[in-house]
Amino acid sequence: MTGEEVLKTYRTRFQIEFCYRDSKQFTGLMDCQARHKSQLDFAFNASFASLNAAKVFMKDNGMDNSMAKVKSLMFNANYTKLIFDISRCRPNRTLISKIVKELIGWQPKAA
Repeated sequence: MTGEEVLKTYRTRFQIEFCYRDSKQFTGLMDCQARHKSQLDFAFNASFASLNAAKVFMKDNGMDNSMAKVKSLMFNANYTKLIFDISRCRPNRTLISKIVKELIGWQPKAA
């Protein structure tokens, strides 16, 4: 094998490992308790599809490649929606969408 082929092989290997790691940690790959093949296939496909959707979201919004940040952003968005739903408040959608676009770019700074 040439050096270029070795680099390509290891790059591919690590991409696969990172995919499985992120799926296990963030999208529930290991949480399925099904025993039938079709149910397991569905759970695995759902886990990897959500991982791919999150990666596309990160790429489209210019975010770092961090599943933890995407997960916390989605949690905060759902929590905010729940607060507005419970209070029966109708926020100004134009203003909110403008603010959300600005906030997506914010990232916590390391100390």
